[in-house]
Amino acid sequence: MLPKFTSSATLTNEDDYAYGRVYMLERTPTYTRLKIGAAPNGINLLLGLCETLEAPFFCLYVLVVSRSETEAGRYQSPPLANKAELVDFLLDYKALFETDGRHHLWVSAPGMGATLVYDRHNVLYAYGPLEKISARLDEMGYRVENFEMPFPHAHYFHAENDPAVEALLQQWDWQYFPLQEADE
Repeated sequence: MLPKFTSSATLTNEDDYAYGRVYMLERTPTYTRLKIGAAPNGINLLLGLCETLEAPFFCLYVLVVSRSETEAGRYQSPPLANKAELVDFLLDYKALFETDGRHHLWVSAPGMGATLVYDRHNVLYAYGPLEKISARLDEMGYRVENFEMPFPHAHYFHAENDPAVEALLQQWDWQYFPLQEADE
């Protein structure tokens, strides 16, 4: 499997940096969220947490680094009417999301005020019904423990994934928005 995100603490740069099955609560004056270690199976984690959410869904694909003529930016999906459509999309692009560090993926369930953000550092952030999401994490074998992103670290953008990025951007009639400062 291609590495997405590595750290100098990793003995080789051939393996993703893994936080372990941990999560923590983060509170600031502007948000309260869960920060969850998502490596090495971030899409399985995301799918497990989506079980707590209700349709309709939206996906936001945030292309931070482009390796082609495709413009970096935020690509918002049309509404997904049911969970099956979301699951199919996540499984179709599982390898891309888990092996390439050029992007973030957001899944939102606006009716519940919920957003899950799978970022390019192999961390998943959860906003919304945090008690429900925490209970699901506990069921999945995660434990509460503080953790930090390693520094220094590296992101990998693999040429092998270029066709998958292009296919993903052909999946729907995405609505394009420019990157925001926080996307980096």
